[in-house]
Amino acid sequence: MYGLYLEKDEVVQITISVAAISLALGIVFAGADGMLAYPREFLFFLAPLVVTVGSGFILHEMAHKLVAIYYGAQAKFRMWTQGLLFMLATSFFGILFAAPGAVYIYSNKISKRQNGIISIAGPALNVVLMLFFIALEFLAPIRQFFSFLLLSGSDFAPFGIGGGVLSVWRFGAAMNIMLALFNMIPAFPLDGSKVFAWNKFIWIGAVGALLVLGALIISPGIVIGWGMMLLLFLVLSKLLFG
Repeated sequence: MYGLYLEKDEVVQITISVAAISLALGIVFAGADGMLAYPREFLFFLAPLVVTVGSGFILHEMAHKLVAIYYGAQAKFRMWTQGLLFMLATSFFGILFAAPGAVYIYSNKISKRQNGIISIAGPALNVVLMLFFIALEFLAPIRQFFSFLLLSGSDFAPFGIGGGVLSVWRFGAAMNIMLALFNMIPAFPLDGSKVFAWNKFIWIGAVGALLVLGALIISPGIVIGWGMMLLLFLVLSKLLFG
């Protein structure tokens, strides 16, 4: 059946998207100065980013695809060239707008409920990965030193970075929570807009759970910061799209 496998062009576009999101994230954490001052270390830094964040992005999108197929739809990953370039450009300003591509769903029979379930499958997968990385942090912790991370001081401590040392699995857990929260923003075309349209209580419950997890794994301050941002996007979305 169409969509039960990854077509060649999907593999190419996913590979480019993962490389781009890893590069953009690397620039955010290393800074342009760090990247240029320590180019060799920067290249090695991309490896744990691909493993932790790249896997989160791929499996997030594949969760959408598999649930859509389950409901009888056709689904295919498509890279957004404009979003990819925008993501890379903003990374030099310390901002990651992770939108290099998404799974497009083709069906005339998908209900609002099914579309909501398809949409929430991605963030749910990120939570599963978060739990997996937390388990690895206890069972097989990995610490890597990067000179350019010293430049950030304690700015990224909540993400498992301190004294120039990257705690790989803690970083992966934190970033997957961030991916889930970002995608639950209730603004089209993000997952949160479809989940909210399907069931507002499920959206509130899911976001509340993510904020609690974020407070435990990253920082309690995430509840206030992300809570205010999600509320702002919810208001703007209602004003713009009804």
